[in-house]
Amino acid sequence: MTSTSPSPKRPLPPRRRRRGFTLVELMVAVTGGLFVSLAVFAISRQSGRFYTRESRVADATMGAMLGFDRLKADLGRAGFLSSANIAMDPNRCGDPATYPFMLRRLAAMRIRQGQSAAASLQNMIDNGLAPDEVTLMGSYTGAEVFPIWNVDNVGATYVVHLQQNTGPLGRMGYVAAADQLGILQGIFGTNPGRGLRIQDQSGEVQYATVQGVATANGPQVILTQIPALRFRQTAGNICGLKGNVTGAVVNVVNFVKYDLRNIQTQSNLGANNSYDPVYNSTHPYDVGTRADLVRVELDTTGTPIQGTEELVAEYAVDFRLGVTVADTVVANKDQTLLEIPSTGPVANWTGDLVSDVANPSNGPHRVRAVRVRLSVRSQDPDRDANPPVGPGQLFRVGLGPSAGPPFARVRSLQADVAINNQTAVFY
Repeated sequence: MTSTSPSPKRPLPPRRRRRGFTLVELMVAVTGGLFVSLAVFAISRQSGRFYTRESRVADATMGAMLGFDRLKADLGRAGFLSSANIAMDPNRCGDPATYPFMLRRLAAMRIRQGQSAAASLQNMIDNGLAPDEVTLMGSYTGAEVFPIWNVDNVGATYVVHLQQNTGPLGRMGYVAAADQLGILQGIFGTNPGRGLRIQDQSGEVQYATVQGVATANGPQVILTQIPALRFRQTAGNICGLKGNVTGAVVNVVNFVKYDLRNIQTQSNLGANNSYDPVYNSTHPYDVGTRADLVRVELDTTGTPIQGTEELVAEYAVDFRLGVTVADTVVANKDQTLLEIPSTGPVANWTGDLVSDVANPSNGPHRVRAVRVRLSVRSQDPDRDANPPVGPGQLFRVGLGPSAGPPFARVRSLQADVAINNQTAVFY
C-alpha cells in the first residue's frame, strides 16, 4: 500500500503594483478640460446674448403690436359724433372763422406729412426718415349724447344744464353716485379745453369750448364764450338754439394727436419727468436717438392738455399715412376712389392748408380709408452691415454717425383702416 503525499502549492504570482497618473498626464487632462470648458462657456455666452437680443426684439414687436391696435381703434373712430369737415358741413350753424384754432379746422382727421417732432432728431435726418403726424377728431371719451334742459348766459360763460333723469347719465349711475363731479369730469374733462358739440331740435350743429363742470344745481357743463353760441331769437340769426332748448343734445369732441418724438426732451407738455425712468441715460442709443409713438389730447386752441400724454409704442423709427379718397361724388355715390400713398400728396386732402370751400372736391370729408404703417426698432444694434433694400423698404436703421454702423433691426406693421363715420358723407 502506497501513500500519497499532498502536491505542493503553486506560488502565487507577484501582486502588481498600482500605478497613478503621471504629472504629464494630469496636465494634459487639465489642459484639455480647460479648453472644453472655455468652448462651452463661449457657446453658452453667445447663446445667452442671442436669447437676450431675440427676447428684446420680440418684446419690441409685441409692444408695437399693442400700440398699433390702439392706433387703429382711434383711426376707426375718427369723425364720430363730430363733423367730417366743418368748412363744408351743411348742418353747421355759425361762422368757423370765429372759432378757436382746432374747432376752425375740425374734421375727422388732419395729416401733416413729415411733421412729427422726431423728424428733427439727427439720427432720423441721417437715415432719411421724416415720420408723419396725425390729429384725429371726434368723441373719444364716450358714445353718448346728453339731452339738455336749457342754456344760460351767465357773465363770461354759458351754463348748459343737463337733464339728470335720462338714459346716458342713468347708465353711468349719476343720481346715486357719491362722486357726481368725478363722473362729469370723466366725460367732459378734468382740465378745461375740450370741444363740445351742440345739436338742436332741427339738427343744426354748433361748437363750443368746455371750461368745466358743476353739480351744485344739477349736472352742468360750463362753456367759455369764445366761440359765442347762437340763439335763434337773436336778431339776424337764422339758426341756433331757441327758447326752451329741451330736445337739444350735447357730446364731447376730442382732438387726439399721434406723432413720433422723444418725450424726455420733446415732450408735448414740456419737460415731463414722469417718463424719465423709461429712458436710460447711460444707454448710447437712447439719448438723442430714440423716438416713440406718442398720443396726446389737445384743447380747442391746439395746446396739449395736461395729464393726457401717453407712450403708445417704444423705439419707433417711422410713421406714415396714406389715404383712400372719394375722388368724385355723383348722385350721393362715390363714383371713383383714389388711393394716395404716404409718399403722395396726402396733405392736399387732409392738410392744414386745404382750401375746402374754394375747392370742395378736395377735403378731409372725402377720406374713406387710411393706410397706416408703423416701424419700430430693437433697443440694441445687432449687425455691423445693412443689407441692400428696395424702394420703400426698411429692414435696419443705422444708429452710428451718418446712419452708419451699428445697425438695429426694424419691424413694420401696416393696416388699412376704414373711416366708417364718413361712409355716407357726400357733400
